[in-house]
Amino acid sequence: MPIKSIIVWGDSILKGIVSSEDLKEIRPIENNALAIAGKNLNIEVINKSIYGAPITKIRQTQIKNLNKNLSADICLIESATNDSDYDWNLISSNPNEHHDPKVPLDDFKNILEQTVQTAIENSITPVLVTSTPLVTKWWFDYICIGQNREALLKFINNDPEVLFKNQEQYSNTVKEFATKNNIQLIDLRTEFLKSDDYTKLMCKDGVHPNVEGHKFMAEIFEKILPTIRPDQGTLCSRP
Repeated sequence: MPIKSIIVWGDSILKGIVSSEDLKEIRPIENNALAIAGKNLNIEVINKSIYGAPITKIRQTQIKNLNKNLSADICLIESATNDSDYDWNLISSNPNEHHDPKVPLDDFKNILEQTVQTAIENSITPVLVTSTPLVTKWWFDYICIGQNREALLKFINNDPEVLFKNQEQYSNTVKEFATKNNIQLIDLRTEFLKSDDYTKLMCKDGVHPNVEGHKFMAEIFEKILPTIRPDQGTLCSRP
């Protein structure tokens, strides 16, 4: 049975947020990836993604939406970038202290599982979506704006690639969870990294796909969404 409707629970990547070339402005674009794909596939897209949302906020939004009887054939669940990020204001002032990511990895795993389980219990087929990769130098330059750059460098041991690897760890967790529990997956991250030069698909802030990036993602969604099985499934039992 073809998919007729989708609820999207994600962050700014699926919301369609882009930054200006001078990095002074961020805004949503109307023709974001899911809007394009939904129109071309004749699928209703109910996009409840939120700028800056980690998995904790995404889950709160999910519960709020379901309590209002919102429903669809499938849901897209996307998170990793904000979860693996840090409170840079705090680090800028206190680089020598221990700082956890905004959502520690174990908490991320648990809340991801709860979010998927809740979708299943509400007869909505969950589909996990990996976040697009960071452009490390651009992202680090962006988070340093207004901060103590030397303090931030000290915190990451002078290796900005740590930021890329942290986000990758969270995205890999999403992929591993999908494989283990037979949950369908749309792997945006891998598709971006397989492209000739994924930096051409990204805004200068190093974190948001640009207009071309959204066209690229739309092609991925248009290819994969027709293959999604609208069966709710069940999570595998924990060992």
